[in-house]
Amino acid sequence: MKIATLNIDWARKLKRHKTEQFFSGFDFDILVITEGIDLNLPGYPYKCLCEPIPENTLYEGLNYTEYLEGETAYRTVIYSKYPYTKRFEVRDNRTSLALEFETDSGSNVIYASIVGTQFRKKPYVQTELDNLITDCQRIYDKNQNLIIVGDLNTSFRENEKQYCINSAATHVLTALFDSLGLYVPTNALEQNIDHIVIPKVFVNKVVECVVFVEKDVASDHKGISLILLNCNTYKVLKTLQESPQI
Repeated sequence: MKIATLNIDWARKLKRHKTEQFFSGFDFDILVITEGIDLNLPGYPYKCLCEPIPENTLYEGLNYTEYLEGETAYRTVIYSKYPYTKRFEVRDNRTSLALEFETDSGSNVIYASIVGTQFRKKPYVQTELDNLITDCQRIYDKNQNLIIVGDLNTSFRENEKQYCINSAATHVLTALFDSLGLYVPTNALEQNIDHIVIPKVFVNKVVECVVFVEKDVASDHKGISLILLNCNTYKVLKTLQESPQI
């Protein structure tokens, strides 16, 4: 299963048509877009959008319709090759999506969100952080195969504090991941603030964690992707590793 995420900054850099063309060059199983618009991506038979930002009105201090020159703003969109089997309730359905999928890697929940829609600006950043914590704790009680994907506006690397909302937010997120038994493989990527956070029991299934597009190519964010072995492949490899050598 190949999971990817990119904050496309509302497709302002490439615009709609070129952004759609850009994604046609990649083959992901699940693609999470943040700060998105409703793109037509034929490679994905399934699409789920969060609730749109209200049009032609000030929403959290910004008229998104004017800002995006008439486009409707969706903070999170999940494109998938799998149909989702369940949609979880979230505290802010204009910022977050939580979908359960039956995949080759089992029954997994993709929780897609943004923390810091206006970066450090209060009260939004604290509200978004609180929402993510509450949502993830509730979802984890239902399904421990929780994968958090999206724009956290935070690097978890000790020497990259300049890429964080603030030290308190970094500490809170780290504590949440520890309490839910989650691991951040995308922490290995330098100057990266968008993440794919997986259960620690999946660590041995990770075969690739890379930047698939650098910052300032498609947007002002890096695009990142992660490949997880499916259950059958993982079992076969594990058996081979544990088998006595001839």
